[in-house]
Amino acid sequence: MNRLNRYAASGAIWGPAWFIASWVTGGLRTNGYSPVQDAISRLAAVEADTSGLMNTGFVAYGVGVTAAAWPLRTVIGKPAAAALAINALLTFGVLATPLDKSETVDQLHTVFAGAAYAALAAAGLLAARHLAKNGHPLASKAAAAVGSITGLSLFAVVFDVSSGLFQRIGLTTSDLAMMGAAIVYLRKANGSNAG
Repeated sequence: MNRLNRYAASGAIWGPAWFIASWVTGGLRTNGYSPVQDAISRLAAVEADTSGLMNTGFVAYGVGVTAAAWPLRTVIGKPAAAALAINALLTFGVLATPLDKSETVDQLHTVFAGAAYAALAAAGLLAARHLAKNGHPLASKAAAAVGSITGLSLFAVVFDVSSGLFQRIGLTTSDLAMMGAAIVYLRKANGSNAG
């Protein structure tokens, strides 16, 4: 496990952390914004005062998670790592299609966001399978729970049930799990260097 891989894996920590900090800060700075009802993407809409801040969050997430996907395959398996990479790349699609630009762009935004969310849910479920096959039953159950929570939250968002709240529940659950996988990787990497 070389130094470059360790730097890349850390992207699964700082990328999601920056993303979360962006929407928390942006939401607090926006009068009338409801984290329960309003989507995170509202903070990056064309005329939003917080669009610059939120866009840095999207970029940090996309870059960090794309970089981390390859080294994290050793922890969560290749299919789950591929799903994370797809999720991160689709995030750039979300960034490129800000809300309120046009009806067509709004529709593209919805497609990118929904596909990114589905890929994130799939990553948890695929990681669960890999962990179970490799003798980590508790970690497998945790990953399955993460994928299920993210997937169920996506359904709530689609049906517009407190969509802001469920979007945050689903994304934050998967983001924290991703950070945990990166910490596991980095501990193994440090342990192998110590030996």
